[in-house]
Amino acid sequence: MYTLKSIAQRSTLFGAVGALVVSIILPAAPAFAAELNPLTERSLLLSSSAPGFVDTDGSGYSTTVGNPAAGGTTPGTYAPAGSGPNGKKSGETFTFKVSSDGTIKGLTFQYCTTAAGKCRGPGNNTGDAAAGPSTRESNADAWPNQRSDLNVTPGFVEGASAGQFQVTIGGVAQTGWEFAASNKEDQDHTEAKSGKNNYITLTNDTAATPTTGGTQVEVTFKASESVYITNPGADAFFVKLNTYNSEDTLDHIPGGSANIDGGVTVANVMTDSIHITTKVLETMAFSVGTRNRDTVTLNCAGYTGTPQQIADGCLGVSGGSYTHGPCDAVQNINNNRLNLGDPNAEYSLETGKAWSVYSYWRLSSNSSGGATVYYSGNTLANTVGDEIADMPTKATSNPGSEQFGLGFVAPEAGSAEFVADRTAAPTGLQDIDSFPFRTLTTQTSGKFDTSTLPAQTHTVDYGDATGTGTSDTATVPADAAFKFSKTSSTVPEPIAQQNDQVISCATAKMRYVGNIAADTPAGVYTTKINYLAAPQY
Repeated sequence: MYTLKSIAQRSTLFGAVGALVVSIILPAAPAFAAELNPLTERSLLLSSSAPGFVDTDGSGYSTTVGNPAAGGTTPGTYAPAGSGPNGKKSGETFTFKVSSDGTIKGLTFQYCTTAAGKCRGPGNNTGDAAAGPSTRESNADAWPNQRSDLNVTPGFVEGASAGQFQVTIGGVAQTGWEFAASNKEDQDHTEAKSGKNNYITLTNDTAATPTTGGTQVEVTFKASESVYITNPGADAFFVKLNTYNSEDTLDHIPGGSANIDGGVTVANVMTDSIHITTKVLETMAFSVGTRNRDTVTLNCAGYTGTPQQIADGCLGVSGGSYTHGPCDAVQNINNNRLNLGDPNAEYSLETGKAWSVYSYWRLSSNSSGGATVYYSGNTLANTVGDEIADMPTKATSNPGSEQFGLGFVAPEAGSAEFVADRTAAPTGLQDIDSFPFRTLTTQTSGKFDTSTLPAQTHTVDYGDATGTGTSDTATVPADAAFKFSKTSSTVPEPIAQQNDQVISCATAKMRYVGNIAADTPAGVYTTKINYLAAPQY
């Protein structure tokens, strides 16, 4: 009897156990619904994988600690919000494909330290927010100590610009979505809680686009200086993804009836940046001469004489060509000596006629602050101290009065090109006027094209040496204006400046005018004009 009764009692217990097992298995089916319909081809792209306490570029400057060379402001940084070096102000892009048909009206993203189980917000700040928000170290306090908690700032609004989010379904950008950020951690988690916003909810109470299995969804959060996602300070983190057919956040229960697909995660990990340091050494090329290679038209076919080959650049015999790089130095012809005056009267000046000559300078510099060009020299003078008056004030050419001045020749149509006509006999130099201050960068079909870089600015007093009018006896237009200060011998005079960017190749053509009065003492007058270039680093 005792044995049978014991067996009967044990049988009853077995039955209870069997019932218990059944009661566990049956309710479990809905809980795994999301797992049976996972989001596939999932990815999470961070705009920065740097820890959340990092926001500096390779030079150690940020939007809050700007480059002193740029005034310590935002333009001085190469680590703005949403850029690779900035983990404090990061953006994110989620991409996945749905498994089930349905209309998505809710999306949730929960950031945790593990891919399954109870959730705590990622981060390595000190303290436990479960005992009160003030007991957990804030990011502002933690950043100097190289710690950070993941935190999603409120304020993201729908759109495609910085500080906005965009939901794209099936390649079509959606509208009507609303954003919310909050903290959702399991308070009974055994580890310290961050208390920061680790939970994103997107809802759409308008007519969202229906999806079918395999439809791709993309959700992008673009960081701005005031709205962003701060990365955790170390280690990996996981984001649990779920989609819902309800905009009601009370229905957003993983495995619940409104859960379409989900129960899956994407992972990422914080990494330190690779710091690369190198140098670009300063370079500058500055040449002064009396011939610009770009203004020479030569036919070298069949010519073999070496002296002119050297002087004019005819390289080879039949089919030879005048070739040079896009910023080769201007040429020094006859030791850069210019003869100013009437060529039929031993290059002498006349009281009733103005004469002019030309020279060139060419500059390139990799200084980001550009460069300034100066001239330095005395006016025309003879060996006994007689001088032709300089032009310290800008003025037009006035034959019959003493003047020595200089100025830029303005650009002319079709200038600054190497003409590739080699069908006639060698013609030597053909002056077609170079393009002052312009950058010449490429050679195409024997021609140098002017670039789109801005002209190098020059002082107003020196910019009108071309002129537009005529004079009955003058070789210099009556309205051509010049200036020259002999004090430049000791204090160089600036005439051109480009201080916004590097100068790839700036070419200028200078014009010099000489006039005398009836009482100008006879003699041989000379001067040396030096051009100086000073890059600004």
